[in-house]
Amino acid sequence: MRQPKETAKSLNKTKSRSSIRNMFDEVAPTYDFLNHLLSLGIDNYWRARATAEAKKLLTGISSPGILDVATGTGDLAASMAKISGARVTALDLSPEMLVIARKKYPNITFHEGYAEKLPFETASFDIVSAGFGVRNFENLDQGMQEFCRVLKPGAHAIIIEPMIPRNTLVKKLYLIYFKKVLPKIAALFSKSTFAYDYLPHSVEQFPQAEDFTAVLKKNGFRKADYFPMTFETSILYVASK
Repeated sequence: MRQPKETAKSLNKTKSRSSIRNMFDEVAPTYDFLNHLLSLGIDNYWRARATAEAKKLLTGISSPGILDVATGTGDLAASMAKISGARVTALDLSPEMLVIARKKYPNITFHEGYAEKLPFETASFDIVSAGFGVRNFENLDQGMQEFCRVLKPGAHAIIIEPMIPRNTLVKKLYLIYFKKVLPKIAALFSKSTFAYDYLPHSVEQFPQAEDFTAVLKKNGFRKADYFPMTFETSILYVASK
């Protein structure tokens, strides 16, 4: 596939849907391997933590409907599907990522689409989840409004994103790894290093902690909390409609 012409910084500024789709189409073949490698396997714990939170919130609901947005190759959707009785639907804008997701998890329904215009009826789901994809939305406010729209009254959004640690020393070490080491490791296994140059820029520019809970509340959620994980290298958001 062709190399995107944008630089990582310019893509963060424009954040066009087509550029994001092209980027993820390009990295799809090595996406799972590099995710696990570059996170040292901790990404599995982060998804398990989000699923445990969803399970707790779904207590008493016999057949919950769960929508996983920006599903990528489907790992968070598959984790959510382990919840008893769960009916899981997943969506992503990258057709190449969805090819892999459908092969890995044939029992999950995958749709091609994007967050700012979810192809689902209002008040359809008990949980909307997203793992490491919200910062890539072309229009963050519109995406969060759509999350809120498709949730039932009182239902919840569960979002995982990378986090830049607030402790000075941990932050310094984290940024060295994130900006210097991670792209070089990725280059050993992927023909395209663009996505891994883009990654730290996208995390730096995305609102985190209180700033993102404010975005959630502005766009229709009555309550939003956050829970830092693993020395504040990742963060779990839980919002209630």
